[in-house]
Amino acid sequence: MNTKTIMGAVLGMVLAVALGAGGVYWWLGQGKAAAAPASSEKAEPSRYVSLDKVIVMLRSEAGDSELHYMALDLVFRTGETHEKELKEQLPFLKTVAVRALSPLALARASGMTIDDYQKLLGKAYRASYGAEHGAQPFSEVMVGKLIIE
Repeated sequence: MNTKTIMGAVLGMVLAVALGAGGVYWWLGQGKAAAAPASSEKAEPSRYVSLDKVIVMLRSEAGDSELHYMALDLVFRTGETHEKELKEQLPFLKTVAVRALSPLALARASGMTIDDYQKLLGKAYRASYGAEHGAQPFSEVMVGKLIIE
């Protein structure tokens, strides 16, 4: 065998491997692209239900004679199928929020971020629903407004 024949055979094998790898890459990419619209079609559109005017008295610190309070509006993300159930449970959701926030003192409440409040409330809702109601009719609790005085 001469060198031209060997080089031609090696070049042919490299070309075949490259085309095979490209074909596999294209085929796998087509599968992901086709699966993405199917999953987005099945995803339920989000609805947002607000719980306004949750007012909580903050604990006084030693030597402080003034009353301090926190007022916040909560927003719950839910699906279309759970919206009615969530609206029926708003009084329960309000009591859980008050129960979770009432132990806070002014200094701690003022030092918390919105994310801290959302984590605290999310934990309280998971615990309450786990003990009393079962599955939550919402996927996320968000703070829409927060006032501390």
